[in-house]
Amino acid sequence: MYEHSECANEEQFTGELLQEGLRQLITDGYDSSEICWENLRVQTYSESGLMTRDCGLVITLPDGREFQLTITQSR
Repeated sequence: MYEHSECANEEQFTGELLQEGLRQLITDGYDSSEICWENLRVQTYSESGLMTRDCGLVITLPDGREFQLTITQSR
């Protein structure tokens, strides 16, 4: 599917790896405890204390609203 040699090996690619990559894209590389994008907070499900085995991110807005991004492998 992908022809780029710098892409991660399929055997090494995990939900956790995708989770961290998405967090870096959203926060532009900031640590999860730092504030970015006008005070957005981005944490993994584990960091936010969610009781799930899924990988994902919790994105909290300055007004307290939360969005959850769940990472599920479909194939």
